[in-house]
Amino acid sequence: MTGSNKFTVAIILGASLIISALVFGLFFYNSRTVDNTIRVVGTATDRFESDIVKWRLSISRDIGMSGMKTGYDLINKDMEAFRAALTERGFKPEDITVQPVNSMPKYSNGMQVGYTLVQSIFLISKDIDAIEELALNPGKITERDIVFQYSNLEYYYSELSEMKLSLLSAATKDARRRADEIASGTGDEIGAIQSARTGVFQITEPYSTEVSDYGIYNVGSRTKDITVTVTDVYTIK
Repeated sequence: MTGSNKFTVAIILGASLIISALVFGLFFYNSRTVDNTIRVVGTATDRFESDIVKWRLSISRDIGMSGMKTGYDLINKDMEAFRAALTERGFKPEDITVQPVNSMPKYSNGMQVGYTLVQSIFLISKDIDAIEELALNPGKITERDIVFQYSNLEYYYSELSEMKLSLLSAATKDARRRADEIASGTGDEIGAIQSARTGVFQITEPYSTEVSDYGIYNVGSRTKDITVTVTDVYTIK
C-alpha cells in the first residue's frame, strides 16, 4: 500500500470514528433528556343540574285501507289539541316543533289491513318541572283522546362550554400537584411543562363507571357528573 493510500484510509477511519462518537453522544443526550421528564395525569370532576329539557314524543292514529283522509284529519285534530294543552300551561308556540306525518303499513296475519299515521313533535324548555309533570303523567293530556306512540326526555346544560374550560384548568392544576408530590418523594424539583394532552369529556349519570374512548354525553339523566383528564409532561430539574 502506498503512502497516499494509507493517508486516505486514515482519513476515512478517523472520520468514521468522529461520526460514531457524534451519533453516540446525540443518543446519550437524548436518552438523558427523556429520563429528565415526568408524565402525570390530572383529573377533574364536577356534578351539575341540567337547565334545559327536550321532550320528544309522537302521536299516532290507526286507520283502515281506505281511511287515509280521515286519518290525516284525526291526527291533525290531535296535534291541535296537544298544542292547545301546552299553551294552556304557559308554553310558547316557538318552543314547539312539529314534524311531518309519516304513514306505516299495518298487518294482521301477514296481510295489510291499514296504516298507522305517526306525527313527531319536540318541545324545548327551561321549565323542567312542568315538562316532567306532563311527560310522567300523560293522563292530563291523553284525556283528550290523544295516543302517545313514543315519549322521551333529554336533559342539557346551557353553560356546558364554560364548565368544560373550568374543568380543564382544574385538571391541569391537579396534574401539577401530582407531579410535585412525586418529585418531592425523590428530592427532585419540577420544571417547565413540555407537553399537554387533553382527554375526552365523560358526561354520565351520577356514580356511573361508564367510560368511552370517544367520550360520553348522557342526556337521560337530569343530574349529571362530568369528568376530564389531562396528561402533562414536565421537566425535572
